[in-house]
Amino acid sequence: MALDPLNAARWRIDRVPVAAWAAGATAVLAAIFAFTTSASAALLMILAAAACFWAAREARRFIIAPRSESAELLGLGALAPLLEALPDPALLIDAEARIVGSNAAARRQMQFEARGQFLTSILRHPDVLEAVQAAMREGETRAVEYETSTQVERHTRCYVAPVTWGADRAAMLVFHDQTARISTERMRADFLANASHELRTPLASLTLLIETIGGNARDNPVDRDRFLAMMQVQADRMRRLIDDLLSLSRIELDEHVPPSDRADLAAVAREVLDALGTVAKEREVSLRLIAPRGLVSVVGERFQLAQVVQNLVDNAVKYTPPGGEVVVEVGAAGDREEAAALAGRRWDEAGRIALLTPAAAANLSYSFVRVEDAGPGIAKRFLPRLAQRFFRVERELGNQRGGTGLGLAIVKHIVNRHRGGFLVESQPGRGSAFAAYVESAGED
Repeated sequence: MALDPLNAARWRIDRVPVAAWAAGATAVLAAIFAFTTSASAALLMILAAAACFWAAREARRFIIAPRSESAELLGLGALAPLLEALPDPALLIDAEARIVGSNAAARRQMQFEARGQFLTSILRHPDVLEAVQAAMREGETRAVEYETSTQVERHTRCYVAPVTWGADRAAMLVFHDQTARISTERMRADFLANASHELRTPLASLTLLIETIGGNARDNPVDRDRFLAMMQVQADRMRRLIDDLLSLSRIELDEHVPPSDRADLAAVAREVLDALGTVAKEREVSLRLIAPRGLVSVVGERFQLAQVVQNLVDNAVKYTPPGGEVVVEVGAAGDREEAAALAGRRWDEAGRIALLTPAAAANLSYSFVRVEDAGPGIAKRFLPRLAQRFFRVERELGNQRGGTGLGLAIVKHIVNRHRGGFLVESQPGRGSAFAAYVESAGED
């Protein structure tokens, strides 16, 4: 009889055990002996042996494994491969509220490694813990939404469902990040609210100027040209406002996702000063850069870091009187406290405040950029509000300028996305200094 090549492995002679060889030899000898005495007895013996073989094969299908083997097979740990297949962070909690299973996404996001620790050691939100108890006791499925705010606000929806696996009761938690969706909704709402509020004034001015040109100033070339110039100023203000609003909205949309790129902060500062050199020259303001000759490598997105430096330098040039100087300094520091001290504690008599402080973290060093102007300075009572949207000190003092009031808000949100710090010190009569510091990039 020819053997199937696919099943040849199971018929290999060298894989037959010694006991099988002995049993087979004994059966052959018994069959030969039976044939010498009685052919019918030998036939009955062969049929009986075949029946026993078939019964043994069928019985193996219904053999119940010992309890130790079944516990290993049916234990909650057998669900671990299923958890790893889930794209979202997932945990499996037993009846004692211990973590008996997790996937890589959960361990990475919640920063834990040990198996068997209590759920409360990594998650303490009361609604989630209550949902876990309800899943254990009543077999109830719940969806809990909660937010965490360390340095960046995160929104999470946690699905808690009961799991029955053999004799064990458990709860499975699956976490879905809602931050991007909620940020998009807030961005849309904030953009509409801010745009409708801030655009109302220039639109009203444009409407009034158009009516004036269509009326008394229609036949007066001098007045018409003056009003057209005023209309151009209001149109430029609206354009800048819309550009800043869109830029701020884009930054807020990705603020919960820290950048992973590398950038040279000193090179960024040089490029920005080169770009703003013409504007500073028109205003008779000089620019000076203090930076090391080598790289100042940081963890960050180059384009956004350029926005930070550009907004700070643009503000400094705007408030520095003709003949004054704007100083931009780039440097490396140590930990968070040292970076704040080097970047923002230079003037003994100045008022100072941290507009943004990163979360404390071990083994992190920072690099900073500091921009000093020679302007009139800012009173201490205004410092806490400097990074608020549309806040302008000159508006509070009744001296309007052409800014949108969004530049420092943009800087704050970019630095927040980079998990850095933002601070200011100012002394009336001497000037103001704004500084931002972000994580330094280690050597690859």
